[in-house]
Amino acid sequence: MTSPCLIDVLRHGDTPLTGRFCGRSDPELTEKGRRDLARRTEGKNWDRIVSSPARRCREFAESLDLPLTIEERFWEMDFGAWEGMTTEDVWAMDEKRLTAFWEDPTQTPAPDGEPWAMVCARASEAFEELARAAQGERVLLLTHAGVMRAVLVTQLGISFSATWKIALPTACLMQLSGHYDPTEEQLNVQLNGLSGAL
Repeated sequence: MTSPCLIDVLRHGDTPLTGRFCGRSDPELTEKGRRDLARRTEGKNWDRIVSSPARRCREFAESLDLPLTIEERFWEMDFGAWEGMTTEDVWAMDEKRLTAFWEDPTQTPAPDGEPWAMVCARASEAFEELARAAQGERVLLLTHAGVMRAVLVTQLGISFSATWKIALPTACLMQLSGHYDPTEEQLNVQLNGLSGAL
């Protein structure tokens, strides 16, 4: 029987757009963002890294000098017309739509944005492929809050509304283990811990 994989899911650090809808926008990290990620990863060891292609993830991943895979499916949700806006801006513009989005983004995505079901499908597929292939390894996954929530929903069965009660600040680290049973073709994922704000 193989050992489970250990996957540390790390949200990127602060960017100039922190506090705004930032999905497919591609800002780089601020100095604080780099410092926070360095502090969060200090003294930790991984066999390899998988990263979103976003600069705010990829550039830090490259700095760790470990085998690196860039995975498109770990991009943040596309917020469409809301990209770069604050919650207050969107609230003032369309309170009803924003409320509906928070309640059920599957039914009410951001205008011209990506439906939540698509985020969950792509993130879940990529996460399951990673966990099956990484049995016995320790992997760092650098990604986004939306992807982290999608993993909680699809792998642990937590409702979307419940994931909003879980704080996922920049540079937070979610520790998961996954055991793949090839005889039953089943992946069992367990949440081992969550380290919040620095």
